[in-house]
Amino acid sequence: MRARGERGVSRARREGGGRRARAGIPRVSRVALVHGFLGSPADWADVLAHLTPRVACDCVPLAELGCASVADAARTLAAQLERAPCDALVGYSMGGRIALELAATRPELAPRLVLLSAGPGLEDPAERARRAAEDDARASELLRDGLDAFVDRWYRLALFAPFAAHRSFADARARRVHGDAAFWARCVAGCSPGRAEPRWSALPALAARTVFVAGALDERYAAFAARAGVLAPALRTEIVAGAGHVLPLEAPDACARIIESVLPRNRANTP
Repeated sequence: MRARGERGVSRARREGGGRRARAGIPRVSRVALVHGFLGSPADWADVLAHLTPRVACDCVPLAELGCASVADAARTLAAQLERAPCDALVGYSMGGRIALELAATRPELAPRLVLLSAGPGLEDPAERARRAAEDDARASELLRDGLDAFVDRWYRLALFAPFAAHRSFADARARRVHGDAAFWARCVAGCSPGRAEPRWSALPALAARTVFVAGALDERYAAFAARAGVLAPALRTEIVAGAGHVLPLEAPDACARIIESVLPRNRANTP
């Protein structure tokens, strides 16, 4: 893996072992991963460490996707995947919503889809309007107060209580306070669930290729997983014991196991 940090470098990439497939040798599977709000490719480091060498990973930074809206980010991601196709697309939280939007609009680019703590969207108009207003206020607070204060306020939300108590939190917080405040303000407003197209109706068509994952301590998203399973019975759901919302950092081993479970297992037939 080439692990790249926040300053001046936009990507983290791990190449699978062995570039040429040989007879009897498992082929290299390519996985694209999209992190969540306030995060970075570094958030995937522990997940990548648990993957076998046959998996090559490209960790896409949200900053590369623009994030003027979920639809805009999905279009930019689609252009990247046209140039560098993947065997599986993995998205966490906001990155998962972008991944689901791509799969709904360009399904040929997401042959397998792993959604980690990712909501398919808000359908009620009043709830959508309320959330959009909340996220606009968050954008204003972020620009006014800066990332240091905003990050502390954000992770005091009940959703993140398990993560705030997790051993990975201090390092993650340190990465987040050095991000680009203007970008994240634009992102939280533009990619608000109140402005994105809800994609619950896309789940039945995507069910055979999709795994919907939530932490057992994340009641809201575990409920989303249950609803998704009812709406699309062929869809696979996974509830990760002992984990909350921030699955890549709280349960990287479980994330890696789930990712590997969806990948093709065929062997190469040519020398």
